[in-house]
Amino acid sequence: MAGGPTHDLEPLEPRAPVAEPALPPIYDAKDRLHHTIACASAAFSVAVDQARGRLFVGTQSGLIAVWDLETYQLYAHMLGHADSVLSLLLEGEYLFSASSDSTVRIWDAETLQPLALVYPANDNAGDIFSLAWDAPRTTLYFGCQDTSIQWLAVTRETLARSPTHVRNVRFHKFFDSRPRALSGMTMGLPNAVLAGEALVQRSAVRFMDPDGTPTPGMNMAVLGVDSDNVIMNAHHGYVYDLLLLPHGDTTLMASGSGDETVRLWRWEQDRLVFHQSLALAEPTGDAIMSLAAWKGTLLAGKQNGMIDVWDLESYTLIRSIHAHNDDVLCLLTMDQEEGQSFVSGSANGDVCHFDSYFRCRGRLAGHRDMVQGLAMYQGHTKHAYSWLTSAPVLVTVSSDEHVRMWHYNLPRIGQADEAGQKREEVAPASSSALLQRLGELVRFKSVSQGPAMPEIDENLEDCRQAAHYIKATLMELGASHVQLLSTGEGTNPLVLGTFRGREAKRRCVFYGHYDCVPAGDGWDSSPWELRGQDGYVYGRGVSDNKGPVLAVAYAASELLHKHELEVDVVMLIEGEQETGSKSFHACLEQNKDLIGPVDTILVCNSYWLGEQQPCLTVGLRGVVQVMIQISSRRSDQHSGVHGGAAREPMMDMIKLLASLTDDDNGRVAIPGFYDDVRPVSEQEMQWLTSAAEEAPGPTTADQLRALWCTPSFTVHQLTNSGGATHSSIISKAVKATLSIRFVPDQDLDTLAPLLQQTIETRFAALHSSNELDVQLLHRADWWLGTTEGPAWHALAEAVEAEWHQKPTLIREGGSIPGIAILEKVLQAPALHLPMGQASDHAHLPNERIRLLNLEKGQAVVRRFLRSLGHV
Repeated sequence: MAGGPTHDLEPLEPRAPVAEPALPPIYDAKDRLHHTIACASAAFSVAVDQARGRLFVGTQSGLIAVWDLETYQLYAHMLGHADSVLSLLLEGEYLFSASSDSTVRIWDAETLQPLALVYPANDNAGDIFSLAWDAPRTTLYFGCQDTSIQWLAVTRETLARSPTHVRNVRFHKFFDSRPRALSGMTMGLPNAVLAGEALVQRSAVRFMDPDGTPTPGMNMAVLGVDSDNVIMNAHHGYVYDLLLLPHGDTTLMASGSGDETVRLWRWEQDRLVFHQSLALAEPTGDAIMSLAAWKGTLLAGKQNGMIDVWDLESYTLIRSIHAHNDDVLCLLTMDQEEGQSFVSGSANGDVCHFDSYFRCRGRLAGHRDMVQGLAMYQGHTKHAYSWLTSAPVLVTVSSDEHVRMWHYNLPRIGQADEAGQKREEVAPASSSALLQRLGELVRFKSVSQGPAMPEIDENLEDCRQAAHYIKATLMELGASHVQLLSTGEGTNPLVLGTFRGREAKRRCVFYGHYDCVPAGDGWDSSPWELRGQDGYVYGRGVSDNKGPVLAVAYAASELLHKHELEVDVVMLIEGEQETGSKSFHACLEQNKDLIGPVDTILVCNSYWLGEQQPCLTVGLRGVVQVMIQISSRRSDQHSGVHGGAAREPMMDMIKLLASLTDDDNGRVAIPGFYDDVRPVSEQEMQWLTSAAEEAPGPTTADQLRALWCTPSFTVHQLTNSGGATHSSIISKAVKATLSIRFVPDQDLDTLAPLLQQTIETRFAALHSSNELDVQLLHRADWWLGTTEGPAWHALAEAVEAEWHQKPTLIREGGSIPGIAILEKVLQAPALHLPMGQASDHAHLPNERIRLLNLEKGQAVVRRFLRSLGHV
């Protein structure tokens, strides 16, 4: 017979609570923050699938979002609930979800397909706040807004034979005359009652692939709780949390409620019966919002920021912890080598970490709004040397529409400070070895110094330190004969190291660079600190080219440690690529013997055409970049005093720049410039048309032809002397930086002097009294790669095998000096594998790379090297 407990509910007399010290200081959250994911609406609940590496988040909108915990990519949306998902529980083959729509849903944890809709015994149960699963009895419990606790048995057999339609509506007498929209949290009558059949029909899972469409659940069961499986007045308030507790030879269930009590229940004669009540002798008016436990100890998070600690043998309160200044909405216990510990989340966004002695070991300002759920991910890896091999991370979800992953480790107690109090020391954060290395490498401001850039001592030293860091990394990963090669005075060294293959008969050179361009303004976070957000990592150089360099190194290292590397992999990492590789050619010639005979060159230093389609780069334009300065012998002057009296450098510069392009179509106005341009064949136009169809946005074949196969002229920067910005100043000197991009079969050695000669000739035609200076900043030849041969086919097949799509062949409008130099010096073909997406923002603010692209990029290289050893 259903009903409330009949036992005497007088609270136990507790021992005096132990006084707690003031709240500890908040640690710098960025030191521990691993990754952030933005949700479409407030996040109310969380569950982690350790085995499959999935994260489930229940949201205010009613959908359950599923993320891959290796790449932090959105994997699926589970659709069905019509209101907030307040609780998630993953147990074995099932995922259970409870909602404000007054229903519980059961999902297949493997396929994510909806299996069943569960509605309460009464039609006015209201919000379902909490779930618990009794595995031995295959019984699901849930706590409701109407103060009831309800349960039902769930097995595959019961799901298979259950009906697939909803019973008729049975209104509760008390609520017949008053809409629920006027009573408390839940808006409207439970959708399980109002539109049960519609809820069944709308249950679906939408996978996040480009063609993903919702897949409705087939033969979804509809289950109702039997009236005998209900304790109607289990509490005198909402049942906010449920928790199963081992207790001797049996299991108790704890329930926490808005009536300030924790009640314990036991299973007796095939039903749940009251066992014990835990309550303070003097009520404080604070609801029990959350529960957690370890052996013999129960933790109860309360509305006033306190956590009550109960001994489950004597049922006595052993202490009350002042954990937060706001409601304790969630608790999580964890096992550590040092013993038990637990984490609490508060309505003010704070997260606190306590040890087994109930001492707060760390406090983070984790969110801007209520922390609604906590979970621990222990780490799940596909490969021993995976890019995303990770240590445990703490997951927090919040009403601020964000999910955050935190590096998890227990800080050590520090030495006493001057006031005699203990001071906490945050231990260094640990995460995946590779991501940790990338974060450390990003911290080096390894900006290479070009002629047009001021020398910054900090950058010069960081370049040197970055080279040493890469050297140490290669050595630790197993490379041999790792060394720094001098490229001359005032330039950054070249890093050389070799992963020796087992009885290798072939040799592959990987070429990359550790230098980067200046960060500039406009970043959402520090460009020199790695930041994880929505499946991407942000920071200067993460995509160009520090991330891909490390991905290739780890791919070779994995094969080496698994004794599967049958090709020598020579790592050649330079530090002057962004400023033209000015000393690279000479250094390469001097050290050819150290590199040895080479069969293949691999480069990973460009980007896809779009966001989803993998690509292989088969061509690059060349570049000649110059800086022009026009100056007078006078100082800066006032235009109201001296304007019109003499030739102004700025006016000369404008005329000179205008003379270098055709007024009508923007073509480069240099005599003979287009004479050697290779015409685009009909077959190439078909290829461009095909590539344009796969490009994002309204891209045409003519646009790709202009970008990939046609020369161009660009003015990058125009500055005046001394940085003068006053509107009435005549600048004594003006500088302009410009470049021409050129294509096959134009000749670099012809174009560079031709450009300088043309500039000087056009300036002389102005008959100006000002002076001209032209300085060559940067030059690189064009490159066309092969699409034939066993190495090429091995790379193309590796891309297709990992991405499950044939790669699109693309060219790029940019230039990489080292590729053409490598081919000429080493007499081997170069293959170019782009790892990043078009939206990576290389050279721009908020540079980023997707974790999935790094993981797949590493996997492609690993597969390619393995195949290359058998060619």
